[in-house]
Formats: sequence, C-alpha cells, structure tokens
Amino acid sequence: MIVLEPRLGVKVLGHGRSWPGERPVSNAELLALDPEQQGRSPEALEALGRKLASRLGFSQRYLARMPRFDGAAPPPSEETSELLSLKAVRQALGVSGGSEVQAFIHGTTTTSRYTGSQAAAILGRLDSHASAWELKAGCSTSLASLHLAVALLGSGYRNVMVSCAETLSKVMNPELKETWFILADGGAALWLRREDASPDFEIRQCLYATDGMLVDLYTTPGKLPPDRETLAQGGYFMAGDGTRLREEALRRYKEMLRALFPEGRGLERIRWVVAHQINRKLIEQVCQESGLTGRLVWSADRFGNIGGASVLFSLSEALEQGLFEPGDEVLLMSVGGGLSYAMQHWVKC
Repeated sequence: MIVLEPRLGVKVLGHGRSWPGERPVSNAELLALDPEQQGRSPEALEALGRKLASRLGFSQRYLARMPRFDGAAPPPSEETSELLSLKAVRQALGVSGGSEVQAFIHGTTTTSRYTGSQAAAILGRLDSHASAWELKAGCSTSLASLHLAVALLGSGYRNVMVSCAETLSKVMNPELKETWFILADGGAALWLRREDASPDFEIRQCLYATDGMLVDLYTTPGKLPPDRETLAQGGYFMAGDGTRLREEALRRYKEMLRALFPEGRGLERIRWVVAHQINRKLIEQVCQESGLTGRLVWSADRFGNIGGASVLFSLSEALEQGLFEPGDEVLLMSVGGGLSYAMQHWVKC
C-alpha cells in the first residue's frame, strides 16, 4: 500500500451529474413489480417501502432498466453508461468545447461496448481527439480515475476530464429482489486543471490499491462471450458474499486511515467525508471506531448506490451546493469489488 503525496494544486473548471429518466423510482414502485406483492394496497406498499428504506438506506433511485422477468430485449432507446457519461461531461464543459480537453479518463464497470472504448466514443461525440483512458475498478472506479488524473496532471497535461458512469440496473438480478433497492444508475464528471498560483484545492495525499485474491468476492459471474448455460444458471448478474465484503471493507478503510494518518494524527482536521455509498451504517462505524468526526456528504438516499460513479457523483453535488469553504479538509474514500480500495485527502484553498 503506497501513499503518494503529490501536493498538487488544481482548479475545478467544471463538473456535472447525470441520471436516466425524468423522475426517480420509489421503493413502493419497485415493490409493485414483485409478483409476491400483487394484491397489496398502495398504502401497504408505501409502508413496506419505508421499512426497506430504514433497513437498506435507499428510498428512491434512477434506473435505466426496471427489473425484467420476461427476458425481452431492451428497447433501442434505453440509456447506457456511455450516454450518462456524455451528459455529465457536457455539463462539466459548459460553454467550452471538447477540443479544449487535453486528457480524458472514463471509469465504468458497466460498459455498453463489447471491445470498443467508451472513452474514445465519448470524445468522438465531442469532436475531440484528446488522449483517452478507460478504467474499471469496481466501486473504487471514481477514485482510481482521480488517482490517474493526479498522475497525468503531474506528468505535464494541463487539464484532465474525469467522468464515471454506471448502469447497474442492467446487472440487477430479477430473482434477487434486494438488489432492486440497492443498485442504481448515474454518472458524474469533473474537469480539473493544474493550478499552482491560485488553486481551488490542494490534493495532498492519494492511495489506490487492489487485492486480486478477492476478485470474485463480489462480482458479475459469467465469462465472455455469453453462453446459454451460464445464463440459465443465473449468471451475468451481480452476486457475491455481502457479509464478507462488509468485513473486508471495514478492515481496508481502517488500514487506509492508518496509512494516511499514522496514530490518528490529522484526522481531527477532516471536515468532510465523501465515501462510496452502499452502506451508511458501515461508514459511520468506520468513522466512530477511527475517531473520524467529519460530516458525511451523502446522496445515496435520493439517488441510490451508483457503484463506481458514487464518489465522483457526491463530490460534484457537494461542489454544486458550495459545501466546501477555504481551509476545509476533505477525505474521499471507497472500497469495492475487485477487491479495490482507495483514499484521497484534499484541502479547499
């Protein structure tokens, strides 16, 4: 586990968020699709939906695809991770053109292209020929992408666009109903420029690591190309040992905090925590047991768990709301399937 100390000043040129559809899908709406809930009144479904929100932490989310039972092909108009990323990047660009982007990093675990690069395709829609990278790092994809962005800015690129997007509804198992309420879709983008004179943030520390021995702990089983036998056995849907993943996440979060803040020195200065958003109780436990008192930036109750895009999504929302004030120290952190784990320490200038 290597902790980098780039002390890199960055200017936020723009940021954006995206999600499919025009309105969120509530717990009650998903329950109404469950054959076992047929015949229940709307009031009963709403009450059960509130119970699920209390237990799981998600009351609504945005979905490109609703749970399917008939195996029918999706409509051509169904939104993809590529389109969600493009929407977020366009927001981040504002009135600027894609040709002004020097390097582009696209992160996703739910690509819509078999072999082609979504990163290059997104740039093509922006009429840009910038350098393009595509990353897959489980639910740490946001921070893995930002880790690479720091390296590129430090190597000479003046600006880097980072965008992450997921359509996890497409790997949602219709037979595993709990995943209906946990998985969600969305994207985010952050356009950064190296700025030594008057930066918006200083990126002080970065950590990104993996443990490939646990690559199958939580994943989407099924090899490519798809085959009927694996499909019949329930493959190509998200599955794994959630209890073991939670245990590993708790351990990795504590290891990273010890690496960045030996003996807890400096933890008291962290004002904001932007964490991967699948289990708020776990993050609260990490904070309590580690002495981390920063306020949580949390959007999952309204947008669901968007996997590898969650940290970037919440960071963009925090920037949109103007949460960070000069002197605020911000901790970004995630643990995800792969196994991947990452942490970054930012300071608002």
